[in-house]
Amino acid sequence: MRVRVPFSDVDMHGHVHNGVYFSYVETALNTFLREAGLSGSFDPKRNDVVYHVRRTEFVYHSPAGFEDLLDVTPHVSRVGTKSLTFAAAVTRADDGRPVADAEVVWVCVDRRTGRTAPVPDPTRTALAAAAEGAAPVAEPSSPAPEDG
Repeated sequence: MRVRVPFSDVDMHGHVHNGVYFSYVETALNTFLREAGLSGSFDPKRNDVVYHVRRTEFVYHSPAGFEDLLDVTPHVSRVGTKSLTFAAAVTRADDGRPVADAEVVWVCVDRRTGRTAPVPDPTRTALAAAAEGAAPVAEPSSPAPEDG
């Protein structure tokens, strides 16, 4: 995802505010999932599980400012039993120099109980394919609600 830094994202020092990078990464991650055909797997209205952000970590390499063009490139770095880890690189569009690196961990939660739950197999399989750089996959169908 390419973003041109708007004035509203710049702090009093003329740099992109640290917290704004999270918004850039979150938007790029959602775009990545949509383009991989996986949006439905993460739609809380269509699934018995939802995903909550458990942890984020940013490492800043160099500042960016107003009107800079940045590329935000996310990827799947780990598909765990009950969590998903994504990484993203923020680089300058003109020369590829690193601006920041991010890691975002989502935990899978059962909507009814609020407790952690295993990542559904269709989502796991699709994300594993995306992590290996496979072509976009068809969106897995949502599991039917179980009786009981």
